[in-house]
Amino acid sequence: MILHRASDSVMLRAVSEEGMSSDADSDACEELDRRPPPQDPCYRCRKRVYPVERIDVGVLFHRRCFRCRVCGLQLSLRTFHFDQENDPDVYCKNHVPKFVGTIDGEALGVRTALNAPKVTKNKEYRSNAYNSGWQFETNHTDNPHPKGKNSRTSLGTYQDYERSGIFALQSALESQQKVEEDELYDTIRREKEHKLTSIERELELEKERSVREMVDAFEQLKKHRDDGTLELEKRKLEAHYRRRKEERVRLLMERLSADAKESVARLIEKHSQEMLDMISQRLSVGEPLDESIEMDEDVDVDVTDRKSKERPQPPDVCPPEVKRAQMFKSPCEFKQIDDHVFNVAKREHQSFTDLVKSLTVNCETDLEKARTIFRWITVKDLNKLVIDETVSPDSPFGLLRGIQMGTESYHDLFKRLCSYAGLYCEVIQGYSKGAGYRPGMRIEGNKFRNSWTAVNIAGSWCFINCNWGARHVKGPQYSDEDAAADDGHPQQFFYKCDEFYFVTDPEDHIYQHYPDEPKWQLLECPITLTEFITLPIVKSPFFNYGLRFSVHYDCIQYTQNGIVVLQLKLPKLLGFGYTFEAKDKSLSASRLEGRIMLRIAGHNAIFTIAPPKSGRYFFTVYAKDDWNSESLQSACAFRIKCVENRDVIKSPFPKVPFFGPTPCMQRCGMVPETHIDPLINCSHEDVVCSFKLEDPEVKLSSTFKYHGPWENDIPDFQRYVFVKHRDATSVTYQIRCPLQGKYVFTILGETGQCGEDGSISYDCLFRYLVECRQPGKDKRPLPRACHRWLQGTLLEPMTGDIPLDRNVAFRVRAPLANDVSLLIGDVWFHFKELHDSIWEGSVNTGTTPGKAKLYAKLDKERSRFSPLIEFQVK
Repeated sequence: MILHRASDSVMLRAVSEEGMSSDADSDACEELDRRPPPQDPCYRCRKRVYPVERIDVGVLFHRRCFRCRVCGLQLSLRTFHFDQENDPDVYCKNHVPKFVGTIDGEALGVRTALNAPKVTKNKEYRSNAYNSGWQFETNHTDNPHPKGKNSRTSLGTYQDYERSGIFALQSALESQQKVEEDELYDTIRREKEHKLTSIERELELEKERSVREMVDAFEQLKKHRDDGTLELEKRKLEAHYRRRKEERVRLLMERLSADAKESVARLIEKHSQEMLDMISQRLSVGEPLDESIEMDEDVDVDVTDRKSKERPQPPDVCPPEVKRAQMFKSPCEFKQIDDHVFNVAKREHQSFTDLVKSLTVNCETDLEKARTIFRWITVKDLNKLVIDETVSPDSPFGLLRGIQMGTESYHDLFKRLCSYAGLYCEVIQGYSKGAGYRPGMRIEGNKFRNSWTAVNIAGSWCFINCNWGARHVKGPQYSDEDAAADDGHPQQFFYKCDEFYFVTDPEDHIYQHYPDEPKWQLLECPITLTEFITLPIVKSPFFNYGLRFSVHYDCIQYTQNGIVVLQLKLPKLLGFGYTFEAKDKSLSASRLEGRIMLRIAGHNAIFTIAPPKSGRYFFTVYAKDDWNSESLQSACAFRIKCVENRDVIKSPFPKVPFFGPTPCMQRCGMVPETHIDPLINCSHEDVVCSFKLEDPEVKLSSTFKYHGPWENDIPDFQRYVFVKHRDATSVTYQIRCPLQGKYVFTILGETGQCGEDGSISYDCLFRYLVECRQPGKDKRPLPRACHRWLQGTLLEPMTGDIPLDRNVAFRVRAPLANDVSLLIGDVWFHFKELHDSIWEGSVNTGTTPGKAKLYAKLDKERSRFSPLIEFQVK
């Protein structure tokens, strides 16, 4: 497996091996954008419709294409209308074509309407603001009347609870529920002790019987055996029964743990419903609680005698009416709420009532309530708790004993706290692509089983996952100054909140989680388990960094013409890394080097994978937003299959981490004008690329290297790049390829940081891959431009090598020069100025090989000449 990190000009390798030679032709980047022929085409755009983005109304549409043909309004299965007379296109209510004719059973319009495809208005598939995230950003509002984030809460605010006396009733109800919970935990503990005692008794009796049988057998054969042999056999027997006991205890504990979790989950479901019933009933009465009544544990809160028709039911399960971006633009909007939660988390609470009361004191909406509970759970390092099974339920730790004992999950705790806050929450069971899952793996049985939660916020069900939201991060949880002061402090794991798991859009959530009940996908058109498996592995950093796939990709990608191309859309310039691993472990790491090409073209990151041989491979993309950081986060993963013959296997790419721009280019104020895509294909002619400059004083340099496949005797490829023109606003490079093959052209810029010796430091600004299929006739080197070569144009000669003992004509346009001369050896040749700042001169090159430099006097007040261009006399 190899690991590359694309940051500036740094490349990391997990395994360092010798580079491999080319084993095929060099046109590795030919037909990079080849696409498979469309299947199941969309009626509107004619592109393929994949199952996860499908709308089927007799004809197929993408969700993003399911819009009114006239006004472009996003439609749903509830709001669309057919054109009854013409093609089966869709319209909104206001723009559906009207048919004018006789209204009877035989009328054409009526008959067409009767024969039109019928759409079942199932409440599970009602309208929402769904806009597929597979290809496009969804920053527009599809729902014409979305529910804003400032909507009132479903079951009251903190002030409503205070006014109605709900907090006092909650305390009384919680006390009753604690008694029931204590009884359950006592039952679990007693059953565990009884089962363990039974196992020990059974095994002890069985062991004693076996020992007696063995001793009797040895008595009969005593003359043939000694006492040492008997003792050895006894030790073997004891070891055998010890292993049997450990195995039986392990199986018993697994079964008891599963039973305990199920029992606790049922009890939490019951208690949560009782709490919601009480809150709803109290708010429906609307009268404040008599303050003269002192609530204590003996108060009986009746929540079970009401008729079922009076019990509040959770909202129908259906896709959310608004998307996450419509509820809040950024988690930064919750900074004030989060700061309050952090302060609350520092204190201990005696009851869930007190805890939720402290958390929700400033909450006005369901969204804010859910946020406070989510952040409290994610900020508390609950795994560090050490709680004895006999801890008092009235103690602060008693609230979280289920977490420590493993009988209660983060999701159960979240559901319990939501019920105290008046939020409907459901724990959903299903499969997840979590730790250990690889692209395309089968999902069956109990493997990859998981659970998560959905909470109802202002009438819409939203996914929240506290368990995955509190992810482990390795590193110091203090500032850089603290770290510097404590160099010996060991790095430990700490929790960091992953914002992706707070209110996750269903079309993003489905990449990782597949519920047992299709309705809990919260998609208008749920997908099957097979379709879920075929989705690529996509991790939360993919969405946190705003990445999107340019087209839909399956988890298994097959090579076409020896390569696979994967393209991601970028909201901004990000740093990337990748790993490429062969399933065939006999394939050495050196053969995997140079098999991935990453190029960043505009707002696209394009990965080209060229496997070295037929077989199966695993490809993982990592991302980061800080190029100077060593931390990379897994974004997405695929399985690559190459089933093609050896004649299409491509040669390796140059072993550099990436091609394209870097953040340094933005800081230096450079913008490409001609070649935004860093992959340049050329034949028979030079390449000319231009950049805009915002800083006219920026110092630039460049490197030009040949990466094969042919052997050559060219000593310096730097001479095949020439700064053709530079002024205050732009710079233009001329590149000449003398051989067929691949070249890497890197533009470097001054960072403003000097080394200890005073030398100038340069960083990579932009890197090109030049693929020369056929070099031109003129393979001569180019002149070399010096730093003072500004606003000039070289007219002749256009080659960097000038012959010996020849009269050579020079012409150059130099608007900034007051005098122009050429120095060959120790001889100066002064040029004559013509019109339009053109300087001309005829020079005899002499018989001695060496350098010839063109100088210009740029300051009238000084006699100093500055070098502009360098030639070689040979």
